[in-house]
Amino acid sequence: MWYRQDPHISDPTHLQRAEFMRRGRILAGGIAALMLLAMVCIPRHLSSQPRAVALTPASLYVSFEQNTLILRGSLPSQRSKIAILEQAQTLYAKKGIRVTDQFTVDTHVGTAAWVDTIPQLLPILGWMVERGSIIIDGHSLVVTGQVASPREKADILQVMAPAVRAGLRIEDRVMVAQATASSPASVSLTALQLSLNQVLAKSSIEFEPDSATITTKGQAVLDHIVGLLRKVPTAPIEIASHTDIGGAAEHNLRLSRQRADAVKQYLTDHGLTNPFTTIGYGSTRPLSNRKYQPGLPQNQRIELLMIRTT
Repeated sequence: MWYRQDPHISDPTHLQRAEFMRRGRILAGGIAALMLLAMVCIPRHLSSQPRAVALTPASLYVSFEQNTLILRGSLPSQRSKIAILEQAQTLYAKKGIRVTDQFTVDTHVGTAAWVDTIPQLLPILGWMVERGSIIIDGHSLVVTGQVASPREKADILQVMAPAVRAGLRIEDRVMVAQATASSPASVSLTALQLSLNQVLAKSSIEFEPDSATITTKGQAVLDHIVGLLRKVPTAPIEIASHTDIGGAAEHNLRLSRQRADAVKQYLTDHGLTNPFTTIGYGSTRPLSNRKYQPGLPQNQRIELLMIRTT
């Protein structure tokens, strides 16, 4: 008997295609099994991206407790801690006051420009009739205590000016112990000093590079200051000029004097009759030891300070 042969059975192309499809199904099944195994067995934390560690803001708490100066807080570096402790020892240890270090230095504490201004703030507590405190939470500076006169409170406000320029918000809780009927003028001077500090903290008096020529922006700041000083035309004022720490010291000193004189000239040209004193400190009183970036605008500055006459 004769049978007709199925052409697909003997077709080699058809056999190869069938074999290829069979292997493909086996491979696909293996991949699916591996993916399922990975989802079950591999820890989830290995597939996630590492998270950045959040930095803790620097903080400070300084106060007197039973003839002991207590220094607490979290600082970003050992260098800043040493600078603060050395100033505290210089100011208070020689007076028989014990200085206690309770600082914590931690690499997870963020750097802050105000940390470099702390040694300048420490004398404040020594001027108070009743020992006060200095508290910084990373954003605000709270000063509490009591002084003998409005003049001394004005001095404290002057000292706090660098901290304002470093970005801190001032909370003034300093009380005057002995207010008298003759105090209104002194109180107004205290308010004026605070206003001047706030103006210069927000906008500095700018000059052309390596020059005593005041820029348009700097003139706008001075115009604001003229309006403030017209309210107290007899108040003696020191115009203190500072440069950054780059360049030759002699050149910086000369440039700072020229800039202080330029500010005085601008103020008198606009009708102010205050007794002005000009002084150029050059680069001898930096707020930051950095030569570039954040340290530069902090160091190059003009300060207007009420002169204490009593």
